[in-house]
Amino acid sequence: MNKQAIRMLLALTCLLTPVFAHPATAPTAAGTAVAAPAAAQAVGGRHFLWRISKGRETLYLLGSIHALNPRDYPLPAEMETAFRRSTALVEEINLTTVSPERTRREALRLGSYPKGKSLLTELPPVVYAQIAAGARKLGIDMERLEHVRPWLGSIAVLDRQLTQAGFSPSDGVDYHFASEAQTLHKPIIGLETPGYQLRLLANLPARVQQEMLLESLNEAGNFNKEMHDLITAWKQGDTAALEKIRQRDFGNYPLIYKLLIADRNRTWMPRLERLLRSGRRYFVVVGALHLVGPDGLIARFEKAGYRVAQL
Repeated sequence: MNKQAIRMLLALTCLLTPVFAHPATAPTAAGTAVAAPAAAQAVGGRHFLWRISKGRETLYLLGSIHALNPRDYPLPAEMETAFRRSTALVEEINLTTVSPERTRREALRLGSYPKGKSLLTELPPVVYAQIAAGARKLGIDMERLEHVRPWLGSIAVLDRQLTQAGFSPSDGVDYHFASEAQTLHKPIIGLETPGYQLRLLANLPARVQQEMLLESLNEAGNFNKEMHDLITAWKQGDTAALEKIRQRDFGNYPLIYKLLIADRNRTWMPRLERLLRSGRRYFVVVGALHLVGPDGLIARFEKAGYRVAQL
């Protein structure tokens, strides 16, 4: 599998958020904080935010980065204004109703090996040796990974890297607007549940899971640069850059792209259209990769005859 494919996907989707949500943590000696690209300016004055409309019906659509640094705030005024003009918030999951402890238990239920099985017994010897070597290089005790399936181990490694680089899901765009919605007493709608998102990963083929974990360990050295470039493109509203990431990461893996991006977009679209036609104005926040490409939500709204304007 090409470098960064699954790890970047996890950074852009909500699958990580409820499992390892924790307060923002300062970088430790084990990691180096990523310099916040504060100087990044939106391309043409635009942001990763769209107004979708038809007649008098309007919906705002924001592409999210689910783990940010406190230095990435405040968000652009255009985002906050669109949110305040909306009557309700729509996100991948309703974070205000998620129990982190319950979600962690479900993740461990789906992601732990039964008694007598482990990475050592279930992985090909060559793959296990590569994973063990990668863990040693990062200073990770293999005992932490030994008894969880590779998909869950890869999330644990990613969470560690995010924390050491100064990022936290609790500082992500999703949590930010969920918190604001609570403060302003705006209704919040979740398109999915944490359990559904966890099952998407748990049901990935064994070979793909192994590659996820191996890449999470082996590509750690590129993590800071990749996150910096990703956030810069997002701050600039640069859809071309995000589309290049999508093509690079998923071009050779149509099944993974179909299951984790395209299929979910297709499922969300009818519901978003119903919300748009309801007469209320919704502010929708989903992972940024869900917006770009021929299967992205922007393209789907355009094909359905809606007026789409990047703000």
